[in-house]
Amino acid sequence: MFCGNCGAQVPDGSGVCPNCGAQMAPKSRTQDPVQSAQYQNNQYQNPQGGSTSQTGAGDGSSKKISGKLIGIICACVAVAVLAIVLVFVLGGSGGPKGAYTDGEVIAVFEKGRMSFTFSGMEMSFKYTQKKDQIIVDPESMELSDNFWEVVADSLDIDEDELEDSLEEMAEYSEYGEALYDAYKDDDMDALIEMLLEEMDVDEDEFIYVYDKKANTLKNKETKEKLFYAQQYKEGPSGKYTNKDDDDITMTFKNGTVTYDDDGDDEQFTYYVYVDKKDVYVVFYGEEFDESDFYAEYYVSGFSFNAKKDKFTIGSTDYKK
Repeated sequence: MFCGNCGAQVPDGSGVCPNCGAQMAPKSRTQDPVQSAQYQNNQYQNPQGGSTSQTGAGDGSSKKISGKLIGIICACVAVAVLAIVLVFVLGGSGGPKGAYTDGEVIAVFEKGRMSFTFSGMEMSFKYTQKKDQIIVDPESMELSDNFWEVVADSLDIDEDELEDSLEEMAEYSEYGEALYDAYKDDDMDALIEMLLEEMDVDEDEFIYVYDKKANTLKNKETKEKLFYAQQYKEGPSGKYTNKDDDDITMTFKNGTVTYDDDGDDEQFTYYVYVDKKDVYVVFYGEEFDESDFYAEYYVSGFSFNAKKDKFTIGSTDYKK
């Protein structure tokens, strides 16, 4: 295993890192794999990314950058690992189609590819249906072009500083070397292979059963669900006005929302899913991540009050 603070390789079972002295957390074999692949963010509030010191080697702060970088990369690669070992049991049905979400991770099944979107990045894989299971081809993995850009943004550094941090990490840990090689060569295969060996994967935790009637994917062990995310008829429809400023509106139509701030408008994608009787809207895509709306509110979705046909973003209500 590897130290989350400095990146050094640590013998299994060690209580502290022999390189930096950090306490080592015990491995958990009960955590939901989808949740473990995220940045521990609130369901409708994206992670803050942190104010990491932008300094070079030799002042002691570079290891803090490296430690946080390891956490971010681990979260990203854990999603790839999840997809590789994931098994969907179809129960004789045609299998999932379209988008599914738990409010954070979005899984899309379309034209023989399964993609995962999380924290502004996307990974996709080819898959085939064999009897009652979906089989993922790990060698077909494709990563969104903005992968390292998002990582750098999360660290609050530019890509030159990211490269410097990765290069330094490569000098004192095998994991750091794999990260640096992945960055230089734009190749994550070796890194994923290493993490698969280190993660002590329990494949029973990665089995999702598809319920055709409910159109959900439920984790066989944890019972966590991914809900069908294109239930637009259950969510907001038409134009909604900011209660505090009637020059600000949001217009929803079949998966596209238009945010208009006094004539300056922008569009991005949204999904709608229903958990029991609760309706949730989740924003999605590169256009959303780069939007003025996101910069202003820093939220990735909201709970929709279908009875009153309104919703709240931050502390402000939007109504028709």
